[in-house]
Formats: sequence, structure tokens, C-alpha cells
Amino acid sequence: MSSKTPDESSPLVSVSPATLYTQEPDALKLSPADTTFSNEARYVVTNSIPVLLTFVFQYLFQIMIPIYFSSRLGETYLSACSLSLTTFYVTGPVIVNGFSTSMDTLCSTAFGAGSYPKVGLYYQRCTVILMLILIPSGLFWLNAESAIFMVTRDETLASLCAQYLRVMPFAIPAIVTFECSKRYLQSQNKFSAPTRIIFLAVPVSVALNHLLIPQIGFLAPPLAFVSTYWLIATSLCLYIWFIDGYQCWHYDTTFRQLTSEWAPFFSLGLPGVLMILSEAFAFQVITFLSAKFSSLELASQSIVSTVASFGFQIPFSVGICCSTRLANIIGAKSENYKIAVAVSLFAACFLSVFNFCWMALFRTRLTKLFTNDPELVANASKLFLVVAFNQFLDCINVICAAILRSQGRQRIGSLLSMVCYYLIATPFEVLMAFSWNMNVFGLWLGLAVGVGALSLGELAIVLKSNWKSIIIKNTDIV
Repeated sequence: MSSKTPDESSPLVSVSPATLYTQEPDALKLSPADTTFSNEARYVVTNSIPVLLTFVFQYLFQIMIPIYFSSRLGETYLSACSLSLTTFYVTGPVIVNGFSTSMDTLCSTAFGAGSYPKVGLYYQRCTVILMLILIPSGLFWLNAESAIFMVTRDETLASLCAQYLRVMPFAIPAIVTFECSKRYLQSQNKFSAPTRIIFLAVPVSVALNHLLIPQIGFLAPPLAFVSTYWLIATSLCLYIWFIDGYQCWHYDTTFRQLTSEWAPFFSLGLPGVLMILSEAFAFQVITFLSAKFSSLELASQSIVSTVASFGFQIPFSVGICCSTRLANIIGAKSENYKIAVAVSLFAACFLSVFNFCWMALFRTRLTKLFTNDPELVANASKLFLVVAFNQFLDCINVICAAILRSQGRQRIGSLLSMVCYYLIATPFEVLMAFSWNMNVFGLWLGLAVGVGALSLGELAIVLKSNWKSIIIKNTDIV
């Protein structure tokens, strides 16, 4: 069979999955590999770009634009917006993003097997489940003032945060619909559609904030946020229905079908939430502990963490493409997995070196984007070397975690993350920062110890994977 670069329309099944199924891994007959290393690499590179752009545009209209317009109202409003967004994301979108990783396994595997209506059914089920899961979050946002006050002890700040958060429940249906629709399309290797649609969010969000700020002040950013999310969610649904993606829709879904067989979503989704939360809180621990040091140390931490957050998006975007492709191949029961895994691990190594190099080589220039203070520039530039080393290790972690998601092994990944971040990284952070007087440098070195252990652990699990057993286990999905 001639090699062909996989793209958005590439069929992934060359033989009937039913003819290949067997309970014995050694007896499982896989379809022969029909791809090459260069073809798989081209697939990852080509599709990672729109995924990365999607994250960039989302970050702009979700975080940067609300903070910018709130800052124009004053320092108190800026603080309130920042605290509100942090509270909102930890109790909302983080849950959506983590739980929807179940679709990375279920939808992508079903698509690879050619069970196209099941892709749509999994999408519909996940959307309903997340709508229900976020009801408690919505109720919390409506009554968040007392909880915020316990954190800040500032009545004005708590009141402003409460006003902001009361608007956010209206965004729940739009957020869930957009994120699940995005994963639904990505499982079909349609990575560019969400990017084109979310590009609209940036100018729309800017325009709405500009128009609403003079009229309603501090409530303009959350209202613009909700309105923008509804626009892109509706647009993406219309795209699926009328342009592309409808091919996998499950048209005759009954209420019984929609509300049954939810267990796989929870067994895959809850560990996905834990993986994201454990990593997010691990970085928050550094920010929290940095406050124990001088303002110079805290300012340096703020600068490097902002850049590190962007650096993380690069391997994460590549990881999504690797996870989707591998899950497709698992569903297709093909020996292409060997080549796809090799490409994924090569990408991890390349990105480790790439992220380390640009962060280390341009550390002074990166710092000067945020400040011209000579002392702060010098301190942050030194800290960037430690952060760059952390990025070197983290790229392997991110890609290996993506491979585990493709296998449906989120539980192993979440347990390993919890152990490495909180039983290894956190004690080392405290030891190096406070006992060894390394301050914020010690915090990042301690985190590097945990991330290094996590990367090695995940890499060992990936390399020792019994792929035939994994393919058999995932047969129920298709």
C-alpha cells in the first residue's frame, strides 16, 4: 500500500475491526503499517499549529482582554478581575478541560474504528454530563462573596468579585458546548475549524468591552466574556451542522441512550481533572510560597511564570495531536501505532531542547518585555535558566501524558502526577527554598525534581506498554 500523509479526510480503517478482534493479545492480528515517520511527523506539525493558535486566542479573550479593560478602571478592579478569573477557572473550565479528555480516548478511538455514529453519541453524552457537573459550580458563583471574603478579608474586593462571578453561570452552556464540540472535531482530525471560529472572539471581545465599559463599568468584562463564548459556541455548532463534522453525528439519539453508559466518562474524565488540577496547583504553590520572599523575588516569579505558561502551550498542543492520532490508530487496530509513538517521543525530545534553548538564550530580552528595572532584569534572567531546565523536563511529561490519554490510562497518569507533584516536588521546594536559602530559585529547582520524576515515570510506562492489550481493552469503545 502506498504511503499517504494523514490529513483531515484520511480514512483510518483498512479492514473491518470485527475481523481483527480477539481476547488473546498474542493472537491479535493488526492491520500492517501503511504510514511513514515523515508522514506522521508532518501530521503532527501541520495540525499542532491551529491547536496552538486556538489556545492563544482563547487565552487572549479569556484572560488578557478582561484584565486589560478592568485595569483601566483602577487597581482595585484589576485585583478583583484577576481573583474572579482565578476562582472561575479553578471551579469551572479546569473541570471541563479535564473531564473532556475522556473524549480524547472515546471519540478518537471510535473514529479510528470507523464507528462514526458512536463519535457523535459520545460527544452528546459528554456534553450532557458536563452540563450537570457544572451546576454546583454555577451555584457557587452565584453565592461566592462569603468564600472570597475568607480569602481576602477585603469587603470591597470580595463584593466586586461576587458581582463578577454572578454573571459567569450564564456562560456554562456555551463553555461546555464549545469545548466538547472542539474535541468532537479534533477526534475527526479537523483541527483548523475551531481556530478559524475562535479567531472571531478576540475582536468581538475587544469591541464589546470597549462599548460596555462606559455604560456598566466593572460588569463589562464578564458580560463581554459570556456574550463572546455564546457567539463562538453557536458558530461552532452551526459549522458542524451545515459545513463539516455532521458526518459523525448520532441523529436518532434516544433519552435512554443519552443517559446510559456514563461510567467510562467518569473513569476517564475524573482522572483527567485530577491531572490538570494537580499541575495547576503545583505552580500555584510556587506563587504562594514566593510571597514569603522579597518583592524582587515575587516580581521575578511573576515574569517567569507568565512566560512558562506560554511555553507549556507548545508541547500541550503537540500532545493533543499525538493523542488524537494514536487513539485513531488504536481504534483502527493498526501497527501504525509503532511509528506514531516514535514520532511522539521524538517530538517530546525536540520540544524539550527547543523550549530550553529559546527560554535560556533570550532570557534577558524576555525579561525586558516586562520591566526595565536593572536589578529585576538581572534576577529574573538568572531564574529563567532554572525555568528553562524545568521546561526541558516538562515537555517529556506533557507528551507522555498525551500518549497515556490515547490509551485510556488517565488514572495512571493522575496518580503519578499527584505523587510526583505533592510527595516529591513540594517537599523539595520547601527544603531548597527555605532550609537551603535558595529562595525562589529553590522553588523552581524543587519543582524540577518532581517534574523529572514524573517524566521518567510516564516515559517508562509508555515504553513498557502492551499495545495489543490496550487495543483489546478499548474494543468496547467501538
